[in-house]
Amino acid sequence: MKQLLVITLFICILAACREGNKKGLTSQSGQQVTADSSLTKVSDGDQLQEIQKSGSSFYDWYFNNDFQYIDVVKDRKGKSSLDTTSYFKKLRTLGTISEKFIREEKKRLNGCDLFLGTVNFEDYQNADAYTYDTYCGDLYYMYWIKSQEPPDEYTIHNVKQLSDNKGSMDIYLNYGGEGQPLCRIDMEREGGRWKIVHIDFFNKSSPPTEKQKFYGYKWQNGEVALNIGESSLAFEYHGQCVYFYPVRKISDTEFEMIWERDVDCKFDNGTAETFGLKEIPQIGKPFARFTLKDNILYATYYYKPWVKAYSQKVQENVFTEHYFKMAE
Repeated sequence: MKQLLVITLFICILAACREGNKKGLTSQSGQQVTADSSLTKVSDGDQLQEIQKSGSSFYDWYFNNDFQYIDVVKDRKGKSSLDTTSYFKKLRTLGTISEKFIREEKKRLNGCDLFLGTVNFEDYQNADAYTYDTYCGDLYYMYWIKSQEPPDEYTIHNVKQLSDNKGSMDIYLNYGGEGQPLCRIDMEREGGRWKIVHIDFFNKSSPPTEKQKFYGYKWQNGEVALNIGESSLAFEYHGQCVYFYPVRKISDTEFEMIWERDVDCKFDNGTAETFGLKEIPQIGKPFARFTLKDNILYATYYYKPWVKAYSQKVQENVFTEHYFKMAE
């Protein structure tokens, strides 16, 4: 009898332990389902497969899309614009692209998109190759394979799980011979799924760039051109009308534009208007500060209400926030 009681007690304890290893889950329909927690841990091999699957999704899409990833479209003002909306929608549809990657792409494409906003769409369509490569060079070759020639295939190497939430893999391109290393894809685990956060190209060599300086060049915003020297600035409207302003040089990449009414034409550009404002540009005082960064001239205006009124009531796209170097 004692032996029977011991056996019965042992069976009860064993059953309780098995129940303890199970967790109750609720399905989408509200029904209770059971999952064995001892099976929830994914093996290292399965993790590597998931990393490879997620990491290759981007280049699968890129190859299947004939190496195109973004289009130039016409905006509501008739200017050119990168269709980032469609591009980012496609990336999100893959389900394997982190918002970190998309934020990086927004930053990378910003300079080109700002520049295209000064180019009439018809002019962009009719332009010769490489006309706009100063700011949009990535549009003239297959950016994500760094080439103008499509490869036969790509292969995957060095799939790694670096930690619980980080992984990586390498992409090689094959042009009919031995594979050539292209990039490393960095991934992070987000919401239980591996997602691409960064693509790092192995070959980062680039031609040396000249020291940036604002003077000695013409800059434009699609409406006017700024011919800037170290001590003066010529505001050119339509080739035959120029307004001159003194410049206070701060550094090779920064200066202040001093307000003036020195003009070499009969065209009245309306800059004498006050628009009923108390704070208006004053002759001899700074009107704007210009800063050169990444080959873009950024303007900060000291009389923002006046600039806004001028743009609305006289002529828009004269005093803008960005100016771009004109092709020589």
